[in-house]
Amino acid sequence: MTAILHGVTVLDFGRYIAAPFCCQLLADLGANVVRVERPGGEADRQRGPWAPNGDSLYFAAINRNKRAITLNVRHKKGAELLARLVAHADVLVHNLPASRAQALRLDYPAIQGHNPKLIHLAISGFGATGPRANDPALDAVFQAMSGGMASNGAAGQPPFPSHIPYVDFGTGVYGALAIVSALYHRKSTGAGQMIDLALYNTALSFVVGYGALADFAHNGVARQNVGADFIYAVGGTFPAKDGHVTVNCVTDAMFEDLCKVIARPDLALDPRLKGDGPRYQHRAIVNAAIAPWIAQRTAREAVEALAKGGVPAGPVRTVAALADDPQVQAAGSVQQIEQPGIGQVPVSPFVPRMQGSVPIARPAPGVGQHNAEVYKALLGLDATQLQQLAAEGAV
Repeated sequence: MTAILHGVTVLDFGRYIAAPFCCQLLADLGANVVRVERPGGEADRQRGPWAPNGDSLYFAAINRNKRAITLNVRHKKGAELLARLVAHADVLVHNLPASRAQALRLDYPAIQGHNPKLIHLAISGFGATGPRANDPALDAVFQAMSGGMASNGAAGQPPFPSHIPYVDFGTGVYGALAIVSALYHRKSTGAGQMIDLALYNTALSFVVGYGALADFAHNGVARQNVGADFIYAVGGTFPAKDGHVTVNCVTDAMFEDLCKVIARPDLALDPRLKGDGPRYQHRAIVNAAIAPWIAQRTAREAVEALAKGGVPAGPVRTVAALADDPQVQAAGSVQQIEQPGIGQVPVSPFVPRMQGSVPIARPAPGVGQHNAEVYKALLGLDATQLQQLAAEGAV
């Protein structure tokens, strides 16, 4: 079966998470993704966690299914090679502030002249415009600035970030969606385009999409941290005999199911607990009923009983338990790749199960591992020419 993005060539100038993850998704859809690095490699190859041999496990987990070449775009001949590569590419992705992209001639005005049909994705912290367009920032900064972090943590205590960088990963998903959409648009119009994607806007889209800003606009409520409780919903995280269980339910019907499971039908009849809003307002009553019921059971016993009764629930686990999760095993949610120098590395395959995605075909590439292959295929350069370019510092 032909992959969805078969024949699409992507130049990946991404570093760290958002842009590399975006390009990995494109590779999973069959695109020929070429990671382009300075000679010697980029700093994100050294980011932790690390394997016993010192190689980055993080890098291995987010750069599979790609090829890698080296290119010094500051070198005169390197800049010429860049122009030739762009002419053969369909997509170019980077996550540089506007000023640095301009300095490296990776900005859209500089690139467009080499290929008017190119789709150019520029990921940055704050986007191409505004007073902070050139400011550096990372995921946690946008969790904080967007209002998302304010709702994390115990009431009265300082808020804390999510240690899974959801703004970065969300931006990667938005980027892949935008590129696939732009490719579809190009198919009908023949035109390339520049896509401006800001991490700040990703973070804001999640907070605004969850209704938090509307809540403030209409009710004057600026959501603050409420610990393990769920805003405008029933549940939280409760200790069991051997761990913790998270319970989360909404709607009257689901609450009635919960009351049946924990043998508290009186709560379903309590006029103070009619509707998600009142239940959230009087959550102390509900939590006081859930907590002792779970405390008398193991996490497994509690989750099985709640799930059987139609109540969403799950154990709070560390990643150590994922390998033994029968759901993970049955769905193939984690796969192993053989990473040179490291050995087996667990990775997440393409999440949507669909026709036209491709299996994991290769591990994360080494620095310049595919120089000979890519430069020959795209530009027709032979080994002697590449050796000369390397000696001159262009690749």
